Amino acid sequence: MRFYYILICLLLPFSGFAQYSNLSGEIADNEGKALPYATVVLLNPSDSTMEFFGISDEAGHWEIKSVKSGDYLMQFAFLGFETVYRTIKMPYEKGDYWGIMAMKPQAVNLDGVQVIGEHVPLNIKKDTIEFNAKAFKTKPDAVVEDLLKKLPGLEVDRAGNIKAMGEQVRKVLVDGKEFFGNDPKVATKNVPAEAVDKVQVFDKKSEEEEFTGIDDGSRNQALNLVLKEDHKKGVFGHIMGGYGTNNHYQGNAKIYRFTDKVQMAALGMQNNVNKYGFSFQDYMDFNGGMGNMMSGGGSARIAISMDNSMPIDFGQAVNGLSTSGAGGANFSYAWNQKRRVFISYLANGTKKSLERTTQTQHFIADGDYDQNEEMSQTQRDTAHNLNFGVRYELDSTSSFYIDGNASMNFSNAWGQSYTNTLTDDLLMNYLDRNNNQGSERINTNANASWLKTLNNRKTIAKIAGGFNYSINNSRLDWRNQTWYNGMPAARDESLYQRNEKNTMSYNASASITQKLGKKYFLIGELGMRSSNENLVRSQGFIVPSDAQIDSLSPVFDRSYEYIKPGLTIKRSTDNTTINLSLRGEMNQTGNSLWDDQAVSDQGLYLLPGFVFDHEYKSGRRINLMYQTSVNQPSANQLLPIADNTNSLAVSYGNRYLKPEYQHNLFGHWMIFDQFSFTSFFSSLGVTYTKDKINWSRTIDDQLGQTLNLVNVEDDINARASFDFSTPIRKLGVKINTGVSETWNRGINLVNGTANINTNWGHRVSLSVENRKKGKWDIVAGGSLRITDARYSVQQNLNTIYTDYSYYTEIRFNPNDSWNFFASADVTNYNDKSFGESLTVPLIAAEISYFFLANKRASISIQGADLLNQNKGIQRISELNYLRETRSNIIGRYVMLSFKYRLNKFGSNNQGISIKAHR
Repeated sequence: MRFYYILICLLLPFSGFAQYSNLSGEIADNEGKALPYATVVLLNPSDSTMEFFGISDEAGHWEIKSVKSGDYLMQFAFLGFETVYRTIKMPYEKGDYWGIMAMKPQAVNLDGVQVIGEHVPLNIKKDTIEFNAKAFKTKPDAVVEDLLKKLPGLEVDRAGNIKAMGEQVRKVLVDGKEFFGNDPKVATKNVPAEAVDKVQVFDKKSEEEEFTGIDDGSRNQALNLVLKEDHKKGVFGHIMGGYGTNNHYQGNAKIYRFTDKVQMAALGMQNNVNKYGFSFQDYMDFNGGMGNMMSGGGSARIAISMDNSMPIDFGQAVNGLSTSGAGGANFSYAWNQKRRVFISYLANGTKKSLERTTQTQHFIADGDYDQNEEMSQTQRDTAHNLNFGVRYELDSTSSFYIDGNASMNFSNAWGQSYTNTLTDDLLMNYLDRNNNQGSERINTNANASWLKTLNNRKTIAKIAGGFNYSINNSRLDWRNQTWYNGMPAARDESLYQRNEKNTMSYNASASITQKLGKKYFLIGELGMRSSNENLVRSQGFIVPSDAQIDSLSPVFDRSYEYIKPGLTIKRSTDNTTINLSLRGEMNQTGNSLWDDQAVSDQGLYLLPGFVFDHEYKSGRRINLMYQTSVNQPSANQLLPIADNTNSLAVSYGNRYLKPEYQHNLFGHWMIFDQFSFTSFFSSLGVTYTKDKINWSRTIDDQLGQTLNLVNVEDDINARASFDFSTPIRKLGVKINTGVSETWNRGINLVNGTANINTNWGHRVSLSVENRKKGKWDIVAGGSLRITDARYSVQQNLNTIYTDYSYYTEIRFNPNDSWNFFASADVTNYNDKSFGESLTVPLIAAEISYFFLANKRASISIQGADLLNQNKGIQRISELNYLRETRSNIIGRYVMLSFKYRLNKFGSNNQGISIKAHR
């Protein structure tokens, strides 16, 4: 009820008592032929920002609904035609019908009319929608993400993920060039909005298709940020620093230099308020990479949601207390549009202190038991990442591409933990542990490809190859005091473990694409790969003499080679792509342990595939895809030597694991109405995995665990989602609603019994925001999540638990000098299954004042978690357990900050002036 009350209160200002009216008309050329996709915009006469707009349909008809009464500058625009302006007062004195506007082709001489500072808010081309940034007002220190929130048809969620015309944006370019690799958030969260002249939205084709002109079915929704010409003539950026309560601080600096040929950028930051680097990869590095996000049977669970109610960095909850620093540089040089090089470097470092308690309820065939852990840890991480590439067209018939990456990650952690296990409140065992660990990971990879067109571009040859080399060294020293029920005293062990793993792999491929007619293509290909992993482990007693335990110190090698021929038949038209493919993988695998006899195997897999992509109408697309793959077990999964670093749960790999054979079926249906900016996006996916690699757990009478990796029969995962967004013009709002369903059927062996876990997840979300974001920017929303976990071994343990959250954000810009912001997030956890209901309210606020010429300086005061109520809680359900974790968090703080922009450019928004010459 509280959520709906908030929504009603927020909608009241939008409904108001203002008068609204409609306006419609026709657009044609000077010969009377209809002009589809022309824009009709009602501009604010004072600053030429867009207030209302319409787009003409195939018959040249346009309509603008629910226009607020007032005076406007009316603009008619169409690519290749002269832009026309008329003043109009709404309601229109002649009724709802404006009439017919006949437009003239663009002439070089405007015949006595000079248009100064013209702002055509958007142009629609065949495959691109282009927004004029000057027509959308932003605060002086806004970044691109703030600008995108104001563009019709674009949505930016609270984690910074972008949807354009209903589809997820995968790539953001700056003047058509890569910017800090492939993470779009590096550009949108750092490039200043005032530097952007145009924002182009389009389907990014693959580089191969752009060169050959043959549709390969590869599409990614992309944005291109076209920079202003004056921002290509100097250096711009900013410096910022802040200090607050409890010695909290933050600072950052960003410097940019762009020309037509050169792009240079430098970024730097330092803080102790749990803000990590510039990209999601930085977040991953600071949290130990994918390995530390693993749960259950080895599957990564990463969810970036639009209404995450906890403190977030790139959509993820941030727990613990962190001091972080990051820096990076980006450089690219283009001789011309077809020849360029680019390189980027990011370095990150952090120190994190984490206090965490974990309560886990495990399910076994004849009941359940509880396990509790208290952990304290300090961790230091450093990461370096280098990306580079070359795009070089040799001539009109041949081109080559190079992409590469090199990274180094260093981590050190030391801490202590206490874990106990109880059944019916009886203590069965405990583990008191101290540890010191570290790791060094180095990875390098590069891939190159060469394309050659023959026979008047009817035949295309492609040769590609690459390599990957990685070194992963880790060290762990630990002291365990382990006790089981019935033991007179705890067993005390001080051990060390050292791991050195080297991985080297090569790949090569060749393909021929033959055009069979206007629509059909035949593609033959051959791929090869060779990979080898070498793992050397040394383990022994620290006390008394670092004595090595030979049985726990293996030398292990894993090899994997394959040859993969394939044949694809393609049908391609302007609106439809159909691919039918069949590949075969002939592989050979092997592993050896010390000097024992090697285990080897050969396999033959058929890998069929299917792609259907059809745009049956502008803005309407349906896509179906089926693909198969083979996932080979890694050296760590194959190693049959005991890992006893956790003496309550000793784990073993399995030399005889079979590869997983996976089938993926995915489809989505997208509708985007560019006249009303209503979007509907639905998707359905099913993954079936044969011979799924999972854990077999043996639990003894004292509740100690032995874990062995095995192949279970199968695993099925299904997911579906529906998202709908539409404006309600009379209320002046836009609503976004979404429903998602996940279903997983997995097999987890417990004491030899197959525990079939069926997990249902249901989620529904709703958000409302105002459409016109001139002075006010308001958004409110909430979500409800239900998890239904069912277990075959103990049906009485089946459980359903829910959590729901709601939030609101309000930003007010009364003028160019002031900015006010406030947000409220409330998360509720019910007491079902976890024994306690919780409500976590988070309140934040910020006030900024801009001053000096062109508002180059600003001073801000901000407060986070003002009620000091954050609890750092997470609840999850897995194959055979329920788990709740609580961690320390940063809590309440207030900070005063100062920012100074280095550039001397003028205001982002300048009005239109029309002067008639005599």
